[in-house]
Amino acid sequence: METNEFLYDLKTPETTWRGCVRHNYSTGDLSTEAGRITQPVGPHGLYWCMDSVMHKVPDAIADTWEQAHYHVRGYETFFCDGGRLYLYINGQRTLVEKGDIVHLQAGQAHGFRFLEDTKWRGTYHDLELYPEAVDVGRVIQYMPELADDPELKALMPRGPMDSVLRENFTYVDVPKEQCAAVRHVDRPLAAYEFDGVSMRVIVERWENGGTKEMVCAVCEPGFTAQWVKYPPLRELLYLRKGKIKFTVLGREFVADDECVVDIPRFAPHSMEVLAPSELYDMGGQSWWSMFLQSVQSIKANAPERYTPETIEALKKKYDIPILSIGRK
Repeated sequence: METNEFLYDLKTPETTWRGCVRHNYSTGDLSTEAGRITQPVGPHGLYWCMDSVMHKVPDAIADTWEQAHYHVRGYETFFCDGGRLYLYINGQRTLVEKGDIVHLQAGQAHGFRFLEDTKWRGTYHDLELYPEAVDVGRVIQYMPELADDPELKALMPRGPMDSVLRENFTYVDVPKEQCAAVRHVDRPLAAYEFDGVSMRVIVERWENGGTKEMVCAVCEPGFTAQWVKYPPLRELLYLRKGKIKFTVLGREFVADDECVVDIPRFAPHSMEVLAPSELYDMGGQSWWSMFLQSVQSIKANAPERYTPETIEALKKKYDIPILSIGRK
């Protein structure tokens, strides 16, 4: 696949990761390989995406390894795109598998036990990590031969980190459908149907402290979307599966399964869906849920108000920078 500054193909971490941080289990086995895709920006650390491979917990410590902890201010949303793990949360243990999404809130104690090597993609905000991580990652990006240098590794564990250890959990086993932290595109909090696209709410804004939300557009082939001429919001989109042709700043490219598309603000852009697709809004700054609720309410309760003028006013109110949608 052609690469460019707007497209990150997570299937090829060797070319996509912008630096990598590795950790080991107490046994010495490799536990984590975490690659930075995009950096956090602004006071809330928005538009942050990491791509990780979480390795199987060694059998020797499997019965005690949960990584039980909580974040004082940070929020996390993870995509499980391969592998299996146990999630411990709220007195429960549940099995997480490929296709599941895990949303974790500030102050919510949780832990993981990875049952096999797992593709574990995350987007975060308000999560303070070691400030050295970005700088060490940059050195490794440009000089990968230094990745295992003990002097460089020694620079990593410095500074504050919003992660507080706690005792391991007592729990009952529950199906994932009974665990509120485990989401799935087929079990959305709400769904709104339009010609060629189903807009599904995965994480509401109030579940992220009012800072952002996550909506998935489940698109059919031929669906198109045109943004306004100079969109005021940056877009960070995760095409979990499917195939979509994007046009950004006059440049056409095709994204497919496991691709992140990062579109800067003010950049004219549009898209055309080429195959059944799941496209997640990881930036989460548009108030999609409120907008979609309002549209549905007007259609059901006041159809005489369902006019182009009303829809345009709602778009402005809820920061929806879409000019038009439709089928090709």
